[in-house]
Amino acid sequence: MRSLRILVVALFCAVSVMIAPPASAKVKISNGVTCTKSGATTKTSSGRYKCTKNPLSTSKKLTWLSTDCLTMSASYLKAKSLLPAAKVVTDRTIANLDADIANQKSVLEATLTKIEIYKVKLADSNAKLAALRADTPNLVMNKKSIDNYQKAVNSWTSAITSLTKITGPTGDLQRAINRIGSSKISATASYEGLKSDLVNSLTTTKLMCSKGL
Repeated sequence: MRSLRILVVALFCAVSVMIAPPASAKVKISNGVTCTKSGATTKTSSGRYKCTKNPLSTSKKLTWLSTDCLTMSASYLKAKSLLPAAKVVTDRTIANLDADIANQKSVLEATLTKIEIYKVKLADSNAKLAALRADTPNLVMNKKSIDNYQKAVNSWTSAITSLTKITGPTGDLQRAINRIGSSKISATASYEGLKSDLVNSLTTTKLMCSKGL
């Protein structure tokens, strides 16, 4: 009987040894593995890790996170925090550009109106000049008036030509409007680029912070 008890105890001890984990076994450290000491760091064959809260999560749980994960997270969160200010600046810039475009268009409309007025004056001067020249018996007497109307015709013609160059498709006003329009497109594209970069940054950061890495 005593021998049987000894055998049972021996078998129990042997089984316990077989199923118990080795005393030296350690949990493999990787992203998401629970830790207890905030701020603790360690180095593995996969890289350096820090015991901290996941900056991308609202959880207060302490886990190991790779320094690459933490660096990318910090960069992403900083860019995210700056986006609202970039939106304000972009909106203000676009509003100013819209005001500039409206102003240039106003000047353009006023100039076009002025051209039409000048055309009426030119037509009137040409008509009066033609009438005076048709009065051949009095050409000598009307010479001074003829000269004055000729000067007027030349002046209105020159003014119309100059203003037409300004208002034409390649004129200063239209080029200014096109230039401001391009600046508006660039400002909008720049902000949209920031938003796109932020989305890509988040995707990369989540990948770097994936559990098990």
